Amino acid sequence: MLRADLKYGGEIERLAECDCSYRYNDVNVQRSIHSNVLRRTALGKATQNRRIRAYGLLIASDLVAILSAFFGANALHLGADSFQHATTMTAVIIPIFLWDAVINRAYGARVLERPREGAVKAVRALVFSAIALLILAYSFKTGAAFSRIIFWSGATMASCLILFGRLMLGRLFIRHFGGVPFNTVVITDGIEWQGLESDYVVDARALNFDPTTDDPYHYHDLSTEITGADRVLVVCSDEHAVAWSRVLKSLAVDGEILGPDFDRLGAIGINHHAGRQTIVVSAGPLHLRERIQKRVFDIVVASCALLVLAPVLLAVAVAIRWESPGPVFFRQQRIGRDNRLFWMFKFRSMYTAQCDASAAQLTTRGGDSRVTRVGEFIRRNSLDELPQFINVLRGEMSVVGPRPHALSAKAAEKLYWEIDQRYRHRHVVKPGVTGLAQIRGYRGATVEQTDLTNRLASDLEYLSDWSLTTDMWILFRTIFVLRHDNAF
Repeated sequence: MLRADLKYGGEIERLAECDCSYRYNDVNVQRSIHSNVLRRTALGKATQNRRIRAYGLLIASDLVAILSAFFGANALHLGADSFQHATTMTAVIIPIFLWDAVINRAYGARVLERPREGAVKAVRALVFSAIALLILAYSFKTGAAFSRIIFWSGATMASCLILFGRLMLGRLFIRHFGGVPFNTVVITDGIEWQGLESDYVVDARALNFDPTTDDPYHYHDLSTEITGADRVLVVCSDEHAVAWSRVLKSLAVDGEILGPDFDRLGAIGINHHAGRQTIVVSAGPLHLRERIQKRVFDIVVASCALLVLAPVLLAVAVAIRWESPGPVFFRQQRIGRDNRLFWMFKFRSMYTAQCDASAAQLTTRGGDSRVTRVGEFIRRNSLDELPQFINVLRGEMSVVGPRPHALSAKAAEKLYWEIDQRYRHRHVVKPGVTGLAQIRGYRGATVEQTDLTNRLASDLEYLSDWSLTTDMWILFRTIFVLRHDNAF
């Protein structure tokens, strides 16, 4: 690879003396290549330096958070006369914290793209170091220099400050790096490419590079073109994928291949079976441990909800039967997890003879003749959804998840799965009584296609970022949107 400070003309003369067919005959081409190398090397170093400065800011932010929290707790409880407790605690916590944070990549390049992931890793490192401090304090019986109230106050405040600092810096870094903290070179081999503005695109054919070649000078030329890259992505036909794989394995960069079939399949990783590699195209968002956690959460919440809301359920049932004859509950077939159909329970809000079992006709705002007066009230206040806690206990639904849709539900006269090919992706988990889309106000009739796509985007976001904490947060936020303008 050519160095940026090398006399390029001398290098060309040396190459020209070699007994091979490779020649730089065009002086303008020489200058263009040399200029590109210098520019990309400078950009690469600039990006690397910015990443290093970002890591430094993250470390400084974490340390300031820990020191401020413990010394603040010390001053709050004992005054400013002595900081013996804070000094002892931070002297033990900080080295252990930094060691754990570095080992677990709390300062890795990935956290510049995903600030929340970095925040979680930093808090985990703090918890680990705090536990280590407790063990040491207990083992050496350092009661005189260890105040429990300062320890717990400091640890709690440090966690909050680390989270706050990480998230604030994360937003700053995303804007600073434009969402891409790496230098990516895209090599195209006979395939059109439309990527990010930050991508540096190299046309292999214009470079006269054949991935099947063994010519060391062609490899030299390719290496020169990718100077300063952190990641190289090759866009090629399936026939050239193996050859390009061999090329990338010879380069000191992260190499990836994007082929037409890989793109159409939506590959998300590589696995192995029977000694052969397989392309991973899907992965369930919840594994066994997460499913158990979510099921326990569902059972506890649904049981408590049915018990606490029993008087409300009874009052609604009596009101429905008093106003119009027919059953109290309305059952409708909905799409559940793994696209299985199930019968969802709701309080009946329409006259029995006019109930729409297939949801072929949308409910209209302000005076749908099918809706009873009681039905209008319970729909506006989301009381008609309460019987779905029965579905939760039966294992057909979850407390939180994408809302289940009826088979004939449409948006802009199109069935939901006709609008977006990703629609069925939302069925990889149990549908929920409430969900991320609902607390964002995406509920009610789907008149326009955007009414569905907005909900779908929220559902897919929920699947990608699922955690039990997220479920608790969504459940809490649901309290504030029980009565909503789109509920009718």
